[in-house]
Amino acid sequence: MTARQTPVLIWGLVVLMTAITARADEPTVRDLVRKHVKQQESSKTNSADQSLPGDIRKVIALEYTVLLLKGDEEQAVDPHAYGFQLGDRIRVQVQPLTDLHIYIFHEGASGERDCLLPAEAETPPLAKREQLLKLPNDGGYFEFKPPAGDERLIVVATETPVEVKVLSTLVFKEPGEKLSPEEEAIQQKLKGRVHKTLKSIREQVSHGTKFRGMFTDELLSEVGEELKSDGNTRAVLEEPPHGKQKSTFTMSVSPDKEGAGELFVSIPLKSTASGKR
Repeated sequence: MTARQTPVLIWGLVVLMTAITARADEPTVRDLVRKHVKQQESSKTNSADQSLPGDIRKVIALEYTVLLLKGDEEQAVDPHAYGFQLGDRIRVQVQPLTDLHIYIFHEGASGERDCLLPAEAETPPLAKREQLLKLPNDGGYFEFKPPAGDERLIVVATETPVEVKVLSTLVFKEPGEKLSPEEEAIQQKLKGRVHKTLKSIREQVSHGTKFRGMFTDELLSEVGEELKSDGNTRAVLEEPPHGKQKSTFTMSVSPDKEGAGELFVSIPLKSTASGKR
């Protein structure tokens, strides 16, 4: 390498590193959605009507993080891809992007079911925008205990409060499973927005997440076009943790500014006996 070539090479590296840094600093689609949600909140009091790619106008979104205790430190893991072992200890953080009523249910490997939030006798909590909800809320951890198997946390976020007992009849239904006559009667008694909320959640339970992967402008455009062509009112999208993003970002989107007022999220927690990961 000659003395004349050295400055040229160094200049080339500087240009390359500057370009990489610029790309790293560019806003992601997550950032775009976060900005849209804030504008969406402000548009409730003004005439602003901006949309995301695909003419998506309404978003209900939250982020959740599963933290695995490793020694004295916590490690964020993707529960869809990570296999837990009996004895592992975790805690979960949920952060809504708008003011939402948050309900969290648990279904154990042996089939037991309970409501973690709200606690018994509590009124449905309203989580403020970007408020961090922690489970367990006592600062401790959940521990995987026998029997090993498939567990799940179910997070339901709604703009309108719903009675916990009524909501639980929906979240633990298997896809395609019909409501009992008693459950149908309960829904018939409900009117207005609450009934629409339950219907929306029921649809999300049946259809599940439409897409799980990296968010792009092209993806949102495709989803928006598909919603319009199919006549559907909403789609649920989820982006897993990646790079510096430790949380899973999940959202219900709609081309209707008044739609997508609810979000149903199922977080899988699969465990095996020690040494069988």
